[in-house]
Amino acid sequence: MKTEGASKLRRALQGMCPDGACQVTNRQLFEALGLETEPEKARLRRRIDTLVRRKELIRISPGVYRYNADAAPKRNGEGYKRVWRAIRSSKPGWGYVDLARITRMSYTMVRRYCNWLDDEGYIAAVGRNGNTRLYRATQKAKSTQRTPYPPITKDPFEAERGAACRIVRLMMESNPSQKGCAKKIVNDCQLLLRRFGGEKEGGSNDQHKD
Repeated sequence: MKTEGASKLRRALQGMCPDGACQVTNRQLFEALGLETEPEKARLRRRIDTLVRRKELIRISPGVYRYNADAAPKRNGEGYKRVWRAIRSSKPGWGYVDLARITRMSYTMVRRYCNWLDDEGYIAAVGRNGNTRLYRATQKAKSTQRTPYPPITKDPFEAERGAACRIVRLMMESNPSQKGCAKKIVNDCQLLLRRFGGEKEGGSNDQHKD
């Protein structure tokens, strides 16, 4: 499950259940992800079912879950190794589809990895076969036996996404009039304001003077 929709769901779950102890419902996820139509909600339910099957979500009762971060997918180290070995052993003139077939890895994974390798100088384009761009391993790749890994990029809005998800959860399952709940909501709102409060539309806050 590596689609953008799946990534959004996982980020929402990690934000709403940072400690893995709380529960989250379908309704809360619909609200957190801004889903309004039935087709959108149906797609989310299918993604949720996938996470339940892989034990990343523990179903407590119908429509109620607990997030199990320990079951979240880890870095695909073996996949990178297989693609890297194929690149170094293949003759010039291979494409992404060729590598995906040889290594039995997904086309998307191969394409993203090769784009990074191209930027880093490990592979270079040698021409085209129709619309397919063909590549070769560079001298840098031939002299690098150990698999190079792309950096793991941290979500720059991780804290803010978590705050937004917590606000939704508190509003949906708690009593905002209680001081403890209200304080948590205010704290998370302040976190969002610190990040986004200074971003004004041009001239929207200018006071007009006669």
